[in-house]
Amino acid sequence: MDNKTTDPEFYKIFAVITAIIVLLTIIIAILSKIFASYSTDAHENYKSELQSLSNIRTEPTGKINLASNPSIKQEIIVAAKTNLTPKSGEEVYNAVCMSCHTSGAAGAPMIGNSSQWSDRLAKGKDQLYLNAINGIGIMPAKGGVTSLSDDEVNSAVDYILSKTN
Repeated sequence: MDNKTTDPEFYKIFAVITAIIVLLTIIIAILSKIFASYSTDAHENYKSELQSLSNIRTEPTGKINLASNPSIKQEIIVAAKTNLTPKSGEEVYNAVCMSCHTSGAAGAPMIGNSSQWSDRLAKGKDQLYLNAINGIGIMPAKGGVTSLSDDEVNSAVDYILSKTN
């Protein structure tokens, strides 16, 4: 059994095997490229998972639907009906102005202290009305209650001045 292969036959077999290996390598590379394009990048998957977890973690605990809540609708109707009658100057003062003008907080002129009001009165009552309506310094417009009418604010100014003189 002398089965010797000659050099040309060896090179022929070697070339065929090498061609098959190269061809298989190319086919595997093409298939891996095709299958890899169907899946997303691992980094992208990680980022989307982190984002979804963050969204879940920061989501509000309760969702409020004011339009479907009948008790809130009733409160709005009641509040709208009560705003039809104007408040007196004393009522506005007690509800809004008292917190600062009784204690003198943030430099507010105190009720009953005529020396603090004399400079302001010198500018005229109309200027006092404008300052109360539009706000001045730290004091916000209408004392921070924008639902007050201008007449209600003016009556509160008149009430404060009546207690000051």
